[in-house]
Amino acid sequence: MWRKNGFLVWLMPFLLFMTVSELHADWRLQPVEDFSAVAQQAQARNVPVVIYFSRERCPPCQRFEENALLPLIENGLVADYIEIVELIADNDAKVKDFYGDEVPASEMVELYNVTTFPRLVFVNAQGDELGIRMENSGAYDYFPYYFRQRINQALEKLANPKRIKEGY
Repeated sequence: MWRKNGFLVWLMPFLLFMTVSELHADWRLQPVEDFSAVAQQAQARNVPVVIYFSRERCPPCQRFEENALLPLIENGLVADYIEIVELIADNDAKVKDFYGDEVPASEMVELYNVTTFPRLVFVNAQGDELGIRMENSGAYDYFPYYFRQRINQALEKLANPKRIKEGY
């Protein structure tokens, strides 16, 4: 009996950890594979697509994600207002662009003329830039305020009456 109970004592925390890890992974940004699929979702909801440009092994990108961007995504505060995807700029992977054509990730970086990382670029469902960008300033306490402003500007450009209220 002790061995069974001892096994359960070990097994239960392990299963709990695995379950929490799986739930935790759901809200993390996954690198985009197909912009056209994301665009269809954005078009159906009339919301902007926010492309988060990052790089592998980029300490500023990692700090930005952990301290500013992911807390808003994790808590679902922006889910109703945007479609957000991550494009890893120095990844050799290919992605489908807004027309469904397969292109290198670096081509998307060039298309949007992204030269500093991390960077957020707001586009419509056709991939046309809305003229709204954000970059990492390191002032993470102010990020939610400015991000909300940029989302509301993008929604306005799309003639979507939805707005994020102050304080989310």
